[in-house]
Amino acid sequence: MFQLKLDPVRDAGKFVYHLKSLTDAGLVILDKKSKRYGISELGQMIVSFARDLDEYVNIKRGKLYVRTSRFAIEEFHRNKIARSLVVEAGVPQEIADEIAAEAEDRLSRLKTLYLTAPLIREFVNAILIEKKLEEYRHKLTRVGMPVHDVAQLVKATGDKELGAQYVNYASARAVLSEYVLLNCLPHKLADAHLSGEIHLANLDSWILTPNEMMHDFRFFLSKSIMGTPIADTLEAALGLAVQLLTAMEAEISGEQTIDFFNVFLAPYARGRKPEETTRALYAFLSSLRREGPTGNPNVGISVGIELLTPSFLTREEAVGPNGKPAGSYGEYSHEVMQLAESTIEAFSMISSLRPATSPRLLVKVRPKSLIDERARRLLEKAHVLAAERSIPYFELLGDEEKSSYSSTGLRLGDEWSGHWDADCIRTGSMDTIFVNLPRIAYEAKKDDGRFLSILKENIGLSVEGFKAKKKFINERLKQPLLPILSGSGGGVPYFYERNASYNLSFVGLAEAVEAHRDARVDQGKEAQDFAVDLLQETSSLVKEISREEGMRITVSQRPGDEAVERLAELDIERYGRSAITHDAVRGSNYYSDMPTIPLSTDVPINTRANVEAKFQPLLPGGHLNAICISDDSQPKAMLKFTELALASGCKFLTYSSNYTTCSVCGQTEKGIQTKCSKCASDRLSYLGRASSSLLPFSLWPEAKRRSVDRRVAYRLVDMSRAS
Repeated sequence: MFQLKLDPVRDAGKFVYHLKSLTDAGLVILDKKSKRYGISELGQMIVSFARDLDEYVNIKRGKLYVRTSRFAIEEFHRNKIARSLVVEAGVPQEIADEIAAEAEDRLSRLKTLYLTAPLIREFVNAILIEKKLEEYRHKLTRVGMPVHDVAQLVKATGDKELGAQYVNYASARAVLSEYVLLNCLPHKLADAHLSGEIHLANLDSWILTPNEMMHDFRFFLSKSIMGTPIADTLEAALGLAVQLLTAMEAEISGEQTIDFFNVFLAPYARGRKPEETTRALYAFLSSLRREGPTGNPNVGISVGIELLTPSFLTREEAVGPNGKPAGSYGEYSHEVMQLAESTIEAFSMISSLRPATSPRLLVKVRPKSLIDERARRLLEKAHVLAAERSIPYFELLGDEEKSSYSSTGLRLGDEWSGHWDADCIRTGSMDTIFVNLPRIAYEAKKDDGRFLSILKENIGLSVEGFKAKKKFINERLKQPLLPILSGSGGGVPYFYERNASYNLSFVGLAEAVEAHRDARVDQGKEAQDFAVDLLQETSSLVKEISREEGMRITVSQRPGDEAVERLAELDIERYGRSAITHDAVRGSNYYSDMPTIPLSTDVPINTRANVEAKFQPLLPGGHLNAICISDDSQPKAMLKFTELALASGCKFLTYSSNYTTCSVCGQTEKGIQTKCSKCASDRLSYLGRASSSLLPFSLWPEAKRRSVDRRVAYRLVDMSRAS
């Protein structure tokens, strides 16, 4: 009635008469449940036909109509094209009017039944290209996904057993990534990414959020935040942590870590029974558990624990219940160990049926913890969990070392400002750029000087990318877009942006060394020396740039599941399959990311440990040595290897197995099985460590999944490799 300009009182009878006629004809139907009228399927067909007929007549009369992005049909006006050119692309008015007139002329000659906004935009972009106005065309380009790609995305989401929300995440990611490349980055940098010289990780969030966050839990325990009362009990503190981590998923694109978890919670555990503490932690971990991500699969949570209170924290003022001072953390050594034990037990409980992919546990191993009787017992329990469920990561640190890790291998030490609580926590990683080292080796043709020259060019490009990231995140922090990080809700800014790291990483170090030196990185001194010189040269250059730019750029080894496959495929297209070196089976191609020695390389375990120990100190921004173990490996032998790794200089270590879960009975077994041993079902799903994190095989890069059976597993019983 509103659309027909009918008065609800005066014209009610007229309206009811016509409504009855439409209902009798089957064009309109009454829903008896909701008591509302709606158009029938036949009615929809009549309306569609009437609209098409109307458009056809108008076209015959010389009129054009457009189906717009606002889901409306409007008459075509060329002045709207001119306005878009001026507002969106900054085209001078005179040129905009000329292009709009030419577009109208071409569209009129199409004699199409209807136009769409994307079609008109494509015509205008074509005219801009013809007139050599490429700069304006970039700004006017429409970003989005082709219809076919959307259909394939929906199908792939179902195949990977992800939720419907993943379609929203992936489609939004594609649009934002395209926007960043077209409009936000220098063209030379964008071209380097597209051509495969470098790879910018997390393009979709490059202009929006930092990538990782290392939390200082004391900040939230000491004051009311996010509308919650100050925590007065352990349960309240853990509930606050859940709320914090959940809310921060909107402000951090990847991993969040609460380090010194048991130390900062120690005042809340005083006077509690161990079983009560374990139950509270079990509830906390269960509420954070993610099984089969429905959104961003890169989002995860890490919890870091100390077995003994580190010396640099013993005199720190402790935050206690109700946010009040509670002495120093050195006074809570018993509670620190009790919380460490309860945390390990709670992780065992939530992983009893199936390994938890998130949250993740990190255990700090210091020389003092190896000689303390109770701490060593806790280490043994942690290695039982590692043998059975591949859960803990082990940070191998000196007694006085101030470093924080996340499960992705990100490392933050106190080398930047010298203040551990500003360098290690309450900051994080802005993001990562990967350099394609094998591409440099192919271009250098065994010339060391040319190799270093190309590497410096790529580092320079990467720095431009980091400067763009810094600029955009500073803009976001000034807006209410990141309210917790910036404190824009009226609170104190939480995120130490100036201390955040920018991770310059690489893919294919092992493949580049082999291509350049005709020897693997684990084979002989010359190949290793070249790799060491390469990293030292990179580190020296990056340190100089960091000082000049005032940015914490660090040479790192980061997980790059997207980069390793994409860059290898681009190199195959460029050089041919026979010309490249890669760590994969025939028909699947990818470069190595972490650890340094590819997991498929057959070397003695001590050689693997020693080589990784040699390279990890050269990668201060992050690293991880993942050891694949056989199904019958024993916790005590694994602990012995952890001790040897600590003594050798290795800094970050985890143990890894593959798992098979039956979809029928729910049983989880070690190894890759073809049938369930309990119910004989073949409806199975698989879980393993693609690079840094445990993930369902369905989320692995296709190339890594196809070559998983080539990984070398070590039998840690008598310290000999399994055959």
